[in-house]
Amino acid sequence: MTHIDRLYDSLAAGAADLHTAQPPLVTRAEQLGNPTEPVSPEHTNEEVRALFARHEAQETVAVVEEGRPIGLINRNTFMEHYARPFARDVFGRKSCIAFMDKSPVVVDRDTPIETLVKIAVEAGTRVLQDGFITTAHGQYLGLGTGYGLMKAMSDIEAEKTRQLLSSISYASLIQRSHLAESDRVLRAHLPDHGLLWQPRDVVGGDAYFFRHTPGGLLGCVFDCTGHGVPGAFMTLIALSFLEQAIDPANPAVDPGATLSAMNRYIKRVLQQRASEDDAPAEKESSDGLDAALFLLAPDGRSVQFASARLTLVVAHEGSEEVLLVDGDKAGIGYADTPDDQAWTTQQVPLARHSMLLIPTDGVIDQIGGPKHIAHGKRRLVQFLAERRGTSARALCADFAEHFAQWQGSQRRRDDVSLLAFRTSAEALA
Repeated sequence: MTHIDRLYDSLAAGAADLHTAQPPLVTRAEQLGNPTEPVSPEHTNEEVRALFARHEAQETVAVVEEGRPIGLINRNTFMEHYARPFARDVFGRKSCIAFMDKSPVVVDRDTPIETLVKIAVEAGTRVLQDGFITTAHGQYLGLGTGYGLMKAMSDIEAEKTRQLLSSISYASLIQRSHLAESDRVLRAHLPDHGLLWQPRDVVGGDAYFFRHTPGGLLGCVFDCTGHGVPGAFMTLIALSFLEQAIDPANPAVDPGATLSAMNRYIKRVLQQRASEDDAPAEKESSDGLDAALFLLAPDGRSVQFASARLTLVVAHEGSEEVLLVDGDKAGIGYADTPDDQAWTTQQVPLARHSMLLIPTDGVIDQIGGPKHIAHGKRRLVQFLAERRGTSARALCADFAEHFAQWQGSQRRRDDVSLLAFRTSAEALA
């Protein structure tokens, strides 16, 4: 079975999980109503007392006149009044309407549960204590309890959560499928690498793209607007562009020109094309991404680098200095980024053995440490300087542990990605 066959099988299995049969949910008021025998205004209070005595579990009884509900008697309220001195002598033979709630919550049997919940909230605590009456064309059907309503709503919310989590898991499978070829290229053509990829949620707005070309290894690490599902959708748009734009047979890929083309593509797809007539407040969205795109020479002695707001960190063999190569300030695809924005391709010379890092903002901006401040680039540079002699894989694993300790009890602010790789002519294929 080929990789593609396995992928399609996995996607099909994920889709099947979304349609797994679940127990039917209570969705209408009728499903909560029990056909409890009502009383009429002709019934006396003594007869109601006897009814509650016979049915110890019954908390309420409906009062119905000519088939239509006119009130509701709560056991506790009734007993509180009827147990008072002389109450039985005074009220025992009188109509039971004396102690009934004359304005109970009455709903049609087809009332959706969500609507019933709103009605119950407006009624205050009465529904939780007394329940509600269900009818059909105004005729009494039965009684529903506050507990039954809460359970039904809880089941509905649990099912919505289950479907949402199942959908997000399926979205994660789709996102990871788009990264599978890049993972293969990294393993085959950049053996000494480490890649930390931690979406803040199950899916996220960070992603990566790698292809081997005659001109060297092409790589892109990018950070899209948003987290979770919205961010993941943005990564699919960016990955779709790169898969179409990058020809693995082309030996002359220009990183800066590629980012410029990506900018035009995303602005067109998201309808964020700039024009003089567009006022900022009139734009429906302003989404985009930060990205670092590089072309590593086959001999590992130089890298062409272009970036939209991401930084390349380089530690050369035999040098104590750690070099920071900053990108251009403009983000890609945003409404306020000009359609003809150009990104600069920088030529960065490398030593025979150099360690390169590309972090996304999730690394730099994460709050943590004893002072609860951002991690920043300086700590990343110090971390690299202290471990410049290790392998990229070991460095990335160590950083994952360091970063978790730095974050501590602070919430994760963003998706986190860090690419680390060591260059050498022997290691590059």
